[in-house]
Amino acid sequence: MSTDKKTKEESLERKAFRSKGLKEGEDDVRVYLMEPYNVRGKDRLLCFVSEHTLYPMTVVFNEKKWSLEKRFSEFAELDSQLDEAFKSDDDIVLPEFPPKKFFGSLSPALIKERREKLEKYMKSLVSDKEVFKCLPLREFLETPDIVGNDKHKEYDFGRR
Repeated sequence: MSTDKKTKEESLERKAFRSKGLKEGEDDVRVYLMEPYNVRGKDRLLCFVSEHTLYPMTVVFNEKKWSLEKRFSEFAELDSQLDEAFKSDDDIVLPEFPPKKFFGSLSPALIKERREKLEKYMKSLVSDKEVFKCLPLREFLETPDIVGNDKHKEYDFGRR
């Protein structure tokens, strides 16, 4: 098989799963948040065991896919870093970040609402080409250009 034909077939295969409307050479970036879950820590505050929620997500970056788990505080730190990076750029409007709650942060209703808002927030960030170029976002998502190609195991979407 000729090299040109093989490259064209690979390109067609890649396009089959790419987001619609992308031009050749543009990054295809998608983020999907999965069902969050609570984790009990070993630390104690007075007589209470520490507990926090992890938000698992799948990241698709061109032909690579991987899973991550982040705490709400890590999303909040990313938001602070992006605010700082784009504070003097009037052309960039960052999406609204879900508010922080000090009490009741482990309630199932709040966790569900946060997951939905975090997913909307992340999808908005990765859909903006200028924001996606920002190093803190790429570090947060652990893109292969930042952490290397061997960092993530391939994630199977169950395509048939």
